[in-house]
Amino acid sequence: MHALADCHIHSELCGHAKGTPDEMVQAIVDAGLFGAVMTEHLPLKPELDPDGVYSMRGDIDLLYVAELRDIRFDWDGLNLVIGAEADWISTDVAWTHESVRNAREKGIEVVLGSVHFLDGWAFDDPAQIEIWESKVVEEVWDHYFTEWCKAAQSGLFDVMAHPDLVRKFGHVTRNADEYYDEASRVAAGAGVLCEVSTAGLRKPVGQLYPDSLMIELLIQRGVGLTMGSDAHAPEEVAYRFDECVKVLYGLGARQVAYPQRERRVTWLEL
Repeated sequence: MHALADCHIHSELCGHAKGTPDEMVQAIVDAGLFGAVMTEHLPLKPELDPDGVYSMRGDIDLLYVAELRDIRFDWDGLNLVIGAEADWISTDVAWTHESVRNAREKGIEVVLGSVHFLDGWAFDDPAQIEIWESKVVEEVWDHYFTEWCKAAQSGLFDVMAHPDLVRKFGHVTRNADEYYDEASRVAAGAGVLCEVSTAGLRKPVGQLYPDSLMIELLIQRGVGLTMGSDAHAPEEVAYRFDECVKVLYGLGARQVAYPQRERRVTWLEL
C-alpha cells in the first residue's frame, strides 16, 4: 500500500452505515494508511430525511466533533481530519450555505460537497430507483451536472465527492463526454479538489467515480484529486485503493491530495 489517505469515510452516526467511529479509525490504522478524513453526513432538512436514514441527528459538535477530537487525542500520531459531507440542496441554496457555515463553526475542518437530491428526489437511493423509469436519462444528467457545477463554484466545499454519482445504477447518456468536459473546466476554474471514489466499484455501475475520461480531463486541467472509499463499514476503508492508484497513474497522475483544515493540502506521491 502506498502512503495514501482515505478522504471519505462514514460511521453508524449517519444512520445508514455500520461501525462506530472507533471501529472505523481502527480500520484506518489496520489498512496502513498515512491518514484519513472522517466525513459524516451533515444533518439534512427534515423533509428530505424524515426518518433519519441519510444523515446525522442532533448537535454535530457534541455528537461527532467532540468524539473525533477525543479519538484523535487518544491515538498518538494518527493523521485524522474531522470532515463532513454536505448536500447541495438546489431548492434551498441559502440553507446549504448556512449548514456548511454552521458545521465549520462547530469544528468541521474539511467539507465534501455532494449532489444526492434533484428536486427532492434521492436519485442514488435504491429505495427510489423505480423513479428512474419515468425519467429521461439525458434530462437527469443535465439537471445533475447543472447543480454539480453550481456547487463546485459556490466556494462552500473543499472537495467535490463522487463527481458522476448519477451513473450509480448504470444510467449513462451518449453525451457524457460533454458533461465531463464542462464539469472539469468548472472545477479547474473554481480551484476545488475532486474525489476519485472506489465506491462505484461495489455499485451496479462497477467503475470508479468519476469515469476515466473525466479523471483524465481533471488531471490535464490541473485539478487536485483525492481518493475516497465512501466506506460505510470498517471492511470498506481503503476499498480497492491499489486498483485506483494504477488507474490514476495510467492516466497521468503522480500525486493525490490529502485535504487539511484551513484549506491546506498535503500531497501524497503515487
